Amino acid sequence: MAELDKIPQTQSIEIATVKLDEEVLGSMNDINSKINFLISDFGQIHIRKKELNDELIRLDDMLERAEDEFKSLNSQMREIVDNLDEEYPQGRINIQEGTIQYQPGAPTRKQLAEMQQQQQQTQQVGKQVTSAPNGPKVVKE
Repeated sequence: MAELDKIPQTQSIEIATVKLDEEVLGSMNDINSKINFLISDFGQIHIRKKELNDELIRLDDMLERAEDEFKSLNSQMREIVDNLDEEYPQGRINIQEGTIQYQPGAPTRKQLAEMQQQQQQTQQVGKQVTSAPNGPKVVKE
């Protein structure tokens, strides 16, 4: 049987060609044009989407840098205002006129904040003091 596999065999395949109906051919060409148009659109959309994503990344970077600069400038302004408050307590600054109104001898904003913090701590300690039945007051820490 192995010898039969070595014998060349001839096969013939018949192929026929027929002209397609113009309506069918027109529909196929129309659909093919639409598919090609959509493929082109897909490519353009993909490219535009990539451009937009790149632009968003650039905008995020710009926003981050602007926020950092804003924080830095705000910190610098706070430092200037704090220094002015030490010299001119509770001052009101008019940048346009270049003047400051203040209360000589008044506590600075920093001193006021410290006093408020001490009051809050005193109130918290007062809340923690409780009376033991028939005994001395107990302070919980």
